Amino acid sequence: MKHLIVYSHLNPESFTKAIVDEIEKSSTAAGNEVKVVDLYSIGFDPVMQFPDIQGMFMGGDTPSDVKAQQELITWADHFSLVFPLWWGQMPAMMKGYIDRVYASGFAFEYTETGVDQKLKGKSAKVFVCHGSPDEYYQQTDMHKALKRVFDDGVLGFCGVDTDIHFYGNVAMGSDELRKGYLADIAKVY
Repeated sequence: MKHLIVYSHLNPESFTKAIVDEIEKSSTAAGNEVKVVDLYSIGFDPVMQFPDIQGMFMGGDTPSDVKAQQELITWADHFSLVFPLWWGQMPAMMKGYIDRVYASGFAFEYTETGVDQKLKGKSAKVFVCHGSPDEYYQQTDMHKALKRVFDDGVLGFCGVDTDIHFYGNVAMGSDELRKGYLADIAKVY
C-alpha cells in the first residue's frame, strides 16, 4: 500500500509529530511505502489566491505547490491527516491545505447527475489531538461534529473511506495517557 501522511503542527517536537512518527513506523513495519508531508517545513501557503480559482473553475493552470500535493494524493492508496484541534477546529494550515488541494476538478466535480467523487477507492485516517478531555467533547457532541465534517463534508464528499481517531487531554494528561495513545497507533496500522 502507498501511504501518504500529511500533518500540521508548527512545533517539530509536538505530540502531533510523535503521532506522525508512530504512524510512519507502524505503516512501514506493515510493509507499506510511506511518504510524509510536514506542511510547515515545506512552507505550504494555506491562503487561497485567485490562481487557485482560475485552476479550479476557469481553465487556468493549477499552482505548482498545489499540483505537487495533488500528485502525492494521486500516488497514495491511503492517507493520514494529523493535526491538533485549535478552538474546536483544524488549524488554518490544514484547512488551507484542504481548501487548495482537494479542489474542484481534482478531488470532486459537480455534474448534471450529482457529485463525481474522484478519490473513490482511497481510504484515510484522521488523527486529532486536543487539550480538552475526550469526555467533554463527547458530551458536547464535538467529536460527532468533527466526524461529520470529515465523513460527509471533506474526505467522504470526495469518495474517501474515512476513519477518525481522537486523542484528548494531550496537554494536561499524564505521560501514561500519551503513551497509550501512541500504542493505539500500532493497532490502527
